[in-house]
Amino acid sequence: MNILSVNISAIVLTGSTIMSAIMLAVTIGVFAAAWAVNRFSLLRIRKSISQSRELSDIMQHTIGISHSAVLRLDIKKRYAYNMHGNLLPEGGLSYEEGFKYIHPDDQDIYRNFLKKLFEGNSDTEECIFRWDISGEEHSGQWHYMHDQGVKEFADGRGHAPTNLFCRLTDIQERMQEEQREREMSDRYRQMFEQDIVGLAFYDSNGRLLATNKKLRDILHFQSEDDPFYTNRTLFHYLALYHQQDMQMLDDIYVCSKSVIPERGVNCYIELRVHPISDDNGRLTYLNCSVREVTEERELYLQNRRKEKEMRQANEEVQQYEMELQYLMENCDMRFFRISNKDRICTFYKSQSGSEKKMTIEQLVEHFVDSPFRQGLMDYEHYFSVPRRDLTHMYPFFHDTDELQWNFIDSVPYFDEEGKLLGSYGVVRNVTKLIEKQEQLRQETERANNAGQAKSVFMANMTHEIRTPLNSIVGFSDVLPMLTTSEDKKEIIQVIMNNCDILLRLINDMLAISSLDEGGIQIVAKQVDFARAFDDIFETLRERVQQNGIEFIKDNPYRSCVTTIDDGRMQQIMTNFVINATKYTHQGHIRLGYRIESRETAAGNGKPCQGLYIYCEDTGDGIPKESQSRIFERFVKLNDYIQGTGLGLSICKAIVDACHGSIGVQSEGQGQGSTFWAWIPCEATYDNK
Repeated sequence: MNILSVNISAIVLTGSTIMSAIMLAVTIGVFAAAWAVNRFSLLRIRKSISQSRELSDIMQHTIGISHSAVLRLDIKKRYAYNMHGNLLPEGGLSYEEGFKYIHPDDQDIYRNFLKKLFEGNSDTEECIFRWDISGEEHSGQWHYMHDQGVKEFADGRGHAPTNLFCRLTDIQERMQEEQREREMSDRYRQMFEQDIVGLAFYDSNGRLLATNKKLRDILHFQSEDDPFYTNRTLFHYLALYHQQDMQMLDDIYVCSKSVIPERGVNCYIELRVHPISDDNGRLTYLNCSVREVTEERELYLQNRRKEKEMRQANEEVQQYEMELQYLMENCDMRFFRISNKDRICTFYKSQSGSEKKMTIEQLVEHFVDSPFRQGLMDYEHYFSVPRRDLTHMYPFFHDTDELQWNFIDSVPYFDEEGKLLGSYGVVRNVTKLIEKQEQLRQETERANNAGQAKSVFMANMTHEIRTPLNSIVGFSDVLPMLTTSEDKKEIIQVIMNNCDILLRLINDMLAISSLDEGGIQIVAKQVDFARAFDDIFETLRERVQQNGIEFIKDNPYRSCVTTIDDGRMQQIMTNFVINATKYTHQGHIRLGYRIESRETAAGNGKPCQGLYIYCEDTGDGIPKESQSRIFERFVKLNDYIQGTGLGLSICKAIVDACHGSIGVQSEGQGQGSTFWAWIPCEATYDNK
């Protein structure tokens, strides 16, 4: 019994111990698990904090590198604080104070930005505005800022945002660089548009990208993007279809006649195509320059004709020289011998015998007063040395009364004691030679004058064309830089005036070319010249703009019906008025006409009715000695006055073609001038 009780007690004790051990083990396990979980959570928290710090450092570093500032805008307090940088004063400032840092012109932009960011559906917004970086000094150091704003919500997106975070980046340098690039681009575009050569750019497939105004004028574009040209490739106009590899395209130069019936183009052009490749050698663009050379070609052909005429003249001169050489060697030559003892001169045509004999006294009578005649009177002294004389004498070998030129070569001969016995030599009739030499001199002078006139013409035209061109190009470069409309208007007027000068120069060249080609063509038609004169006067009024000069019209008729080439009359009056404006600085310029009868050679001494045109000025006047050559080509009384010296010569050519007369009246220097032209024509007129 006791033993059993002991055993049972032992068993109970053993079970209790085991349960305690199990409970202890479980408790220890729970604590161990809790510690492990806590330790693991702490490690994760520390790692997250470390990563957040690293991310924050990275963001701070990135913001610092980008030279940005971060602001926090407390919406409830309407207050702004620095989060990064020191764009605002320490401690921040209110919205109203913050707007003092924003340029007045950009404050509405920033208000709209804040409104869109606060009320809009997007979490972010951007804007660009100007900020005064001088801070509290407010000295107006405006820099462009790029603001990128982000919303912050406190209780979820269902509520209004509590804060706005704005990252401001100073983009002043970038904006300035963009402005410089725009200005440079505009400047190059202006130069591109104003270039005196037509320019175009094509892509690698030959599609048109851009053209300037000069090219559009040459090819008669109907608009800047004329479909006729934009829908065709460059290879449509150039024979490049045989080029297998367009990447191997070289520079192309073409000078030919260009005919495009669809656009009315019919001219000679000079075309250059230059391929532009990238760094890898691949074709990217084609640059084309086009220059119309129709007028240059015509001038070149005229020069060729002039050169041909000069070559023919030189050939004629060479022929003259050959003829002269032949005459000197073979024609009209005689030998002579003079005996000092007998004082007899004997002439020989050949060895067969003498042709004529005469005494020295008789021989003297044939010579005009010359050194040779005086020498014959003092024979022993004059002929004691060899002589060569060109003498002018009456002929004694030819049946004519005209004086002749003779070359006389004489050589003295002496006896053993050195006494002069006489002389012998050759007499050559060089009358034809002298005449040929005179012709040669005249031809040479004419050729020299033609060459000199050509040189003077080219020099004058080069100078005269370069002067307005330099003004046009120079002021065109200045025009984009001007800011006020008044300055631009003044520069545009200068450019237009120089364009008008250039146009007149070209018209003068074309008029001279027509004169050289075959004279001026006069096409007369019936016209009311009184009305035509009024129109011409109003047109010329625009050219007489100098201060202090009154432009006066003298139209005495209500109507004046006549048959005349009114276009040529306008050309005469235009040249008269332009010439007057160059030399008149104050006073007036009077332009008028009237019907006046004059006697002409064609009218057999009878009066003939005609149109008298005049232009009176109070300018510098013309010296008497210069009035006779004022209508010659290239004559300019003042080399400092712009012009080619062709205008008045063109007027004279027109008047001559009309069988009229032209002239100038001037009392001299400083007395003013009156240029006039009279054209024969029948007229029916009605006085005012």
